[in-house]
Amino acid sequence: MRAQQHGFNLVEGLVVAALLAVLVAVAVPRLVVPETLHVRSCAREVASDLRLAQRLAMARRATIVLEFSPGAGPYTRYTVRRQGGGDEPGFPKGIPTEVAVTGPQSFEFFSGGGAASGGTVTVSGGGATATLQVNAVTGHVRVSGP
Repeated sequence: MRAQQHGFNLVEGLVVAALLAVLVAVAVPRLVVPETLHVRSCAREVASDLRLAQRLAMARRATIVLEFSPGAGPYTRYTVRRQGGGDEPGFPKGIPTEVAVTGPQSFEFFSGGGAASGGTVTVSGGGATATLQVNAVTGHVRVSGP
């Protein structure tokens, strides 16, 4: 009779190593969040809140302000509030440290939907850049980028 074998032989070890290599190759890219995703996510959230400020201005027939801080960019947070009033629920919001946001410090939206002035907000990080453009006449917010 043959004695019991313990452990793996060379072929079994190579098969296990190859399977582990395939699993790592598939799983690691999904675990690492690319910088483009941070930029895209932040740009979409700020654009959504700019649109929210416009809708609130129209619904409330009041001037609503989206304001970034600190005064000199890059900005680290922003808030939406009625002009001269307190922050709306859910604000202020922080800007992720992985991205830099620059542009006008504030946007004011009027009851007709237009903005006091237009401007471009730039969201960048890790070599990726997105821009948000606010049209002064219509208050329309357009996002372009990653």
